[in-house]
Amino acid sequence: MPLTFDHLAPIYDHFMLPFERGVLKRWREMLWKDVKGKRILEVGVGTGANLPFYPKGVEVFGLDRSRKMLLKAKGKGLDRLVLGEIEALPFASGMFDGVVSTFVFCSVRDPLRGLGEIRRVLREGGRLYMLEHVRPEDFKGPIFDLLNPITVLVMEEYINRRTHTLVSNASFSILKEVKLTSDGLFRYIVAQK
Repeated sequence: MPLTFDHLAPIYDHFMLPFERGVLKRWREMLWKDVKGKRILEVGVGTGANLPFYPKGVEVFGLDRSRKMLLKAKGKGLDRLVLGEIEALPFASGMFDGVVSTFVFCSVRDPLRGLGEIRRVLREGGRLYMLEHVRPEDFKGPIFDLLNPITVLVMEEYINRRTHTLVSNASFSILKEVKLTSDGLFRYIVAQK
């Protein structure tokens, strides 16, 4: 049985703390400064790591498939939280001005379907903002390919996914794509419906 985010919820924030204090905080802040609109959906809200960066006056809804992660987020003050899957978003079509995803699509079971659902709930011209890790472009790429079946089996995490390509395949227009590391492993993507 794979290790799930429900299993990780009690230790997740402690485990991530060194990374959050390092580059993740800076990357999250960069993303949220770009977010436009009055109603935003954060998919894969987890324990609420993005909460300190939410813009004032913006209504943010958080969705996650882990009940225990949502309980942690609620404890940090998030209140518009919904238990659900990205591949079947429980929201009306065109409801959101923007959707945010930070390090989520490595664990989405059907990423094209999930991106299709995000397109559905975005208004015309709405934007998708993503921080994601993808298959590296350097010598590590084949290593990630080799390790991927193990990470999928153990943690349901696809470490060699080319999410940046999937966004285009899902009929989004890429407005911005920034390689945050020289190997292309971490990327910041802004796409428009």
